Amino acid sequence: MIKELPTYAEAQKAICGGKDPMAFLHLGIIYAQGVGTEQNDILASYFIKKAIDMGCKEAEEYLNIGYETGDKDFASEIEAFIGDGGSMSRETFAWLKAKVEAERRAKNYGNLSNLQDQLMLFYPEYDRDKAIGDILNNRDTVDADILLATCTSNNRFELYASQQDKLLSQLHAPIEKLDVDWKNLKCDFLGHDEGELAQCIVNFTCSYKEICRHYHVEQEDIFTLDTLRLYPYVRMTDLLLLRRQALRCLLSVKDIDPIITERYLNCLRDDSELLNISEKIRGQNLQLLLISFVEMNIDINALQLHSIRLFRAYKYNDLSPLADHLNTLVSRLTEIRVKHNLPTYTADTLPPIAL
Repeated sequence: MIKELPTYAEAQKAICGGKDPMAFLHLGIIYAQGVGTEQNDILASYFIKKAIDMGCKEAEEYLNIGYETGDKDFASEIEAFIGDGGSMSRETFAWLKAKVEAERRAKNYGNLSNLQDQLMLFYPEYDRDKAIGDILNNRDTVDADILLATCTSNNRFELYASQQDKLLSQLHAPIEKLDVDWKNLKCDFLGHDEGELAQCIVNFTCSYKEICRHYHVEQEDIFTLDTLRLYPYVRMTDLLLLRRQALRCLLSVKDIDPIITERYLNCLRDDSELLNISEKIRGQNLQLLLISFVEMNIDINALQLHSIRLFRAYKYNDLSPLADHLNTLVSRLTEIRVKHNLPTYTADTLPPIAL
């Protein structure tokens, strides 16, 4: 888009007239990249914002590319533009709202979660009670999305799930082609995070079924070990659905104990407080359900973090982490005596990947 930047001195001189939006964009990019000066994200956002306020389409395109590739921290960029909320033009606010809406529609809850302190600026009409009803009735609404984004501190890497799955599918293609009965494969193949998640699902599911039976609550659907695909890798879109279904189950029993409605649901962003509250709940099954909900989100976050690291490595064309990941799985197959002829992978011998 911008083939050649001016020097830092040239860019500073060019903004003196205050009339050329491209001059402000150039200086913003120079600060963002640290070209000829120290990198400064605050000044970068300030000058790019000035360019956008002046109607510079190239400035919008520059930020779009950064968000789409994951090169820029969405929340930090938006927060820098928001400032104290009083200096934005209507055009800038409309542009920011469009960006936040795009992330919401794409189900990039991690970006919204990072921005949750400012979300109400964009969604002042948000109604949590309506959001709870929408999730319980499986309605895909704005309110439901905001609740999902803010219901736990452990969904910060819930980003670009479909793109991540596309990468993982191509990366794991050699292993998926093996003649292996994955459903009957011993759990020895699972990594630590997958194993922890599997146990959490068991605890959550069993306690939830017992609660529904004891209190005559209509049971919601929940992933089980049979339906959550753990082999040879966990799909990020499955984790997104798992988290939504787990929240539905939790909300369906919220009226059983006033502690849940009065305290637990008001602290969904604080894992430590949730665990403290869980210890005060009477009844083993209800206590196990609440604790498992927190631990499940922690395990989901760990898997999402690993996947987003692979995704970003690919975007940065640093393929060594992808080879290391694949070799770890190949080593696991060897350890549990699964026959294969897979090689030791390097950045140059990875399976074909194109996103």
